[in-house]
Amino acid sequence: MRPTTQSALAISLALSLCLTLVTGCGTASRKLAPGVDAKPAKCEPGKQGGALKLALAFGPLTFNPFVDSTPDTFAVLRKLYGALLDYDFERQTVEDSGLATAVSLEADGKTYRITLRKCFFSDGSPLSPDDVVFSYNAALAAGSSLSDLLKTGAGNERADAKFSIIDPQTVQIQFNDVISPDAAKFVLARIPIVSKANFQSVKDDPTKIACSGPFVVKASSPKELRLAANPNYWKVDNAGTALPYLDEVIYELGVDRKTQSERFAEGKYDAIDYLLPAQAKALEGQVKIRSAGGSLRVWTLVGNTRIDQTKVDRNRAKHFLADDFREAISRLIDRNRLAQAVLGGAASPSFGLITPGNQTWYDPNAPRYEPNVQTAKAALQAAGYSYRDGKLYDGINLPVRFKLTVAKEPTATALAQSILQDLTAAGLDIVLDEQPLDKWWRALTTGTFDLILVEIQPEFPDPVFLQPFVTGSRPYFAEPVITNAQTDLRGFDWFKKIVKDFDQALRQKTLEERKKLYNDFQTRWNEVSPVIHLVSEHTVAGARSNVLNVRMASFDPAATWNLEELYLK
Repeated sequence: MRPTTQSALAISLALSLCLTLVTGCGTASRKLAPGVDAKPAKCEPGKQGGALKLALAFGPLTFNPFVDSTPDTFAVLRKLYGALLDYDFERQTVEDSGLATAVSLEADGKTYRITLRKCFFSDGSPLSPDDVVFSYNAALAAGSSLSDLLKTGAGNERADAKFSIIDPQTVQIQFNDVISPDAAKFVLARIPIVSKANFQSVKDDPTKIACSGPFVVKASSPKELRLAANPNYWKVDNAGTALPYLDEVIYELGVDRKTQSERFAEGKYDAIDYLLPAQAKALEGQVKIRSAGGSLRVWTLVGNTRIDQTKVDRNRAKHFLADDFREAISRLIDRNRLAQAVLGGAASPSFGLITPGNQTWYDPNAPRYEPNVQTAKAALQAAGYSYRDGKLYDGINLPVRFKLTVAKEPTATALAQSILQDLTAAGLDIVLDEQPLDKWWRALTTGTFDLILVEIQPEFPDPVFLQPFVTGSRPYFAEPVITNAQTDLRGFDWFKKIVKDFDQALRQKTLEERKKLYNDFQTRWNEVSPVIHLVSEHTVAGARSNVLNVRMASFDPAATWNLEELYLK
């Protein structure tokens, strides 16, 4: 018997309600596209639906994954773009597949053959070798830290990798020199893959980007970023459910770390990568919290040694060219106070780029400069500086004066004020210059600063990711091209030795061989670097109890690195 109109309507409403309850938002479940060679995820099976609320201190500065940018920008972009190999932040290992299903090393030791997964971008176009070759060439052309990963060789012999298509499912990457499989896999896990056709056509609208990662941009404004599930994502759980589980991820932008912690404690966010000690203590037993100790992040003071007077005063630039001056400044700063009073004990003193939290690569025997004001003052006077009425003057009787540029954010400002207290007490004339992130970033990347506070965050623990900050595209202390070997640190013998060691380390087959070279680097870098390393913040992250599949990592992004695996109960 056919139902009446009224009963048919009731059945229809009931079915709609059931569908809403199952999916979380009333839409049909996302399924894997036909023809996809799916990658099984390692997470526990979950359910699709719902929105996760997060926050970022600063919104993405760009949606171009090939240019250098901030950690917050990287945190978003890695959700939009996949790589040939995946990286497991919790286990700190490169997985054996990603957008590639297999990677093999050829007999020459420098050529890698890569078999691509049969899958699609978010716009439905298939992944092809053209896309991979285009992406890797785009990374090289950008001249960013990514391009440094694709160069091997030392000095004038340093050259780009070359990419070629073997067949419709295979590409080949040939580095300029031998590179160990461990190092090469880290590179393959970092270079993002974009759609060649789409990337060249999309201009200023991020919602039109064809993504290879788990999410796409749904909406973007200065205050809020919304990501939606990529309908063509290529991972499934072991029950066959397509990832990501979440329908939507909502980022509130422009929320500093202190406010993020407070709002997370109030229940306004579902997860947080930077939880401050006060909130972590107050929330013990109420939410999932992971305090993993030291991170990869290190706060540093970068002294400008550039000699271009259009960017920095020549008299101010000269100070950081002197070893004695750099060591004295390092001894004037009380790192323990920075760690305890400013960062609430959730930090450790750090004297180099490789932080104590990087347990595999950190060398505890590298030189340290403990705070000692009298020793520092004596070293300055021995180097030709003098004191008059409590103020420090250089060898030509000019006051030692710097403008300290800092991003306008509570943690950075608090650190800068403590540093200013130490340096002014020792007679230096320091002016604090707080800038919005975009202006601070411009000052850093264009070299228009005297002294600048920077939090350096390598993207992965392997020291290959330190190369951009040392010998590659981002040595903030020097111009991209050596103009005067007498005043550019890269003309010095110690710097050339570091370049050679980094190149040699890439070729070593064993961890022990690589570690010896990187330990040598830490010793020399701590002795002569114009960058003064201060403290490494600990990794403290949290997630609310209704967020499942959280696998806390020991470095950032600690709580959200596996965003595609998270689901809500």
